[in-house]
Amino acid sequence: MVSAKKEKQKKENSDDKPAQGWDSYWSEKNKVSNNIYDRIAKFYRKYIMTNIFDHFIKKNFSSGSTLLHAGCGGGYADICIVDYATITALDNSSNALEIYKKNHGDKCKVILGDILNLPFENKTFDGIYNQGVMEHFSEDEIKVILSEFKRILRDDGKLVIFWPPTFGSTTNTLDALHFILNKILRRNIQLHPPEVSRINSKKHATEIFSKAGFSVVDYYFGAKDFFTQVVIVAKKSDS
Repeated sequence: MVSAKKEKQKKENSDDKPAQGWDSYWSEKNKVSNNIYDRIAKFYRKYIMTNIFDHFIKKNFSSGSTLLHAGCGGGYADICIVDYATITALDNSSNALEIYKKNHGDKCKVILGDILNLPFENKTFDGIYNQGVMEHFSEDEIKVILSEFKRILRDDGKLVIFWPPTFGSTTNTLDALHFILNKILRRNIQLHPPEVSRINSKKHATEIFSKAGFSVVDYYFGAKDFFTQVVIVAKKSDS
């Protein structure tokens, strides 16, 4: 049973940033101002992330597994796995979910919900995955998120988390673009919500997941996605 203190903490975290600007990010109106970036981001999600998604999802989950995409966005990379697994797609942005439904129709169950307070029973899923989500949350919020993941994950389940590193191909490029746009040109443009918690190393990732009761069983950073994301595979620690 979740304690009253923990429930209060989850509610406070949720109330502080109910959508973190994601509805604006995923809105078609907002996309006009960042047209070039959005086209590049869509291309990356659809044509580069699909390959690495396909590899790690199928490596870690058998066909027909029940999976939660926790922070699904438009679900561009899911195209390679929607016919492989039973996917529930959750996001706190209704605009993102509309795009997800346009991309995948009724192949997946779509839920508007809060990653800090997941609307699922204990031990519901064989696996949980996301990409480009965890870095937008503070250390304390990440602890709550991983606690929720542990609660709804079956005992033999796994997490597959795609998490940007401090120094990666896209993080370095985007940091440089933000510097030029905002420090030099003074345009006050934010291409995406702030990334406040990037991964520094395998040791850093292991510490984060270990504190939440998980063991890291695989860690990848390489050429499959042009050194863009760290891929962390974790399972519940033996107790």
